[in-house]
Amino acid sequence: MDQNRKLLISNQLSFGVLGAIEAAWAPMVPFVKMGMNLDDAQFGRLLLSMGIGSLCALPTVGPLISKFGPRLVAITGCIVLGLSLIGISFANHEWLLCLILAIFGASLIAIDVASNVNAVVVESIFKRPLMSGFHGGYSLGTIVGSMIMSLLLTIGLGIHLSSFLIFLIMTGVTLIGCRALFSDIKSFNAAHVKAADTTSNTKHHRIPPVILVLGCLCFIMYGSEGALLSWTTVFATQNRGITPEVAGYFYTFFAVTMTVARYSGNKLVTAIGRRRTVVLGAIMVATGFFITASVEHYVGMMIGFTIIGLGAGNIVPQLVSFAGSVPGIKVQSAISLINSLGYSGILLGPVIIGYVSKLSSLERSFELIGIAVFVVAVVSFKILKQAKRS
Repeated sequence: MDQNRKLLISNQLSFGVLGAIEAAWAPMVPFVKMGMNLDDAQFGRLLLSMGIGSLCALPTVGPLISKFGPRLVAITGCIVLGLSLIGISFANHEWLLCLILAIFGASLIAIDVASNVNAVVVESIFKRPLMSGFHGGYSLGTIVGSMIMSLLLTIGLGIHLSSFLIFLIMTGVTLIGCRALFSDIKSFNAAHVKAADTTSNTKHHRIPPVILVLGCLCFIMYGSEGALLSWTTVFATQNRGITPEVAGYFYTFFAVTMTVARYSGNKLVTAIGRRRTVVLGAIMVATGFFITASVEHYVGMMIGFTIIGLGAGNIVPQLVSFAGSVPGIKVQSAISLINSLGYSGILLGPVIIGYVSKLSSLERSFELIGIAVFVVAVVSFKILKQAKRS
């Protein structure tokens, strides 16, 4: 196998392991929530710790990648993420669950940033759109993770043994499959920043304003995806009468459609451009949330999740790819910054959903997400205009 193919496969697998372990958490949610006898608001507060862990890790991830490279950060993050999944299954006190969820969130952001940094460098080498395909690896991982966990729970293995098996499988994939990730990106950053300094005056602005705007858009999109991860099974059981053992398959349904969108995303971006891809996708996501909230039947969830998955598949990858190409800022700094704001959506999104649900209903919470994602469509139409060439 040639080195270029190894680069592509390793980068897809790093995203895939991230998606698999993260999605394996979704089928566990009803068991954890009911096991601790938590209402929606209480559970939302617990999920806050996952976002706090992500935000606490963000200032350190960029420097760690600069020093040790994406490979070591991604592999270490995958192993810790799997161990924390096991810890979640054994947590029997709220304070302990908060601590483990914080570690879970910190590991997520470490793998996410390392994988995206590696992907930006690979994309620059191949000189063609690749980011949607890499994120397709994440989506494929979510299918595998949620499906395996749902199957293990369905046959009665319980969350303890099931999470341990997920850890063993994903650790093996990580250690064997992710060895071709870059161990050093210093030369790429040096060339990237030097080129920007010789063509513009951006060196006087340490943080380009467009990075902050992109971060706000990622805040909404990460928040919407986080809401699906943490609340889909709750919505299915409480609002649509689905049994907890079966509820996890609904997230799998969403993950399948997102994967289809991402694996066709590179061709789509080449055909219609980044701007149209993001804007049309955001409109589809907003529509999907409204359908899910308004149709009082599990079929409405299936239709809504199909539209959400197809629309959301290429939004974050293209926003990240665009951020990585903004001149005058190191790639890991740009991605860490937009992920810092983006993961704030995971920090606040589930909590907001919990409180809105307690005051009104989960249906109203999903409608609120739909409105927020429509804002992404409007803003993206403006700021991605200059990126039409992509």
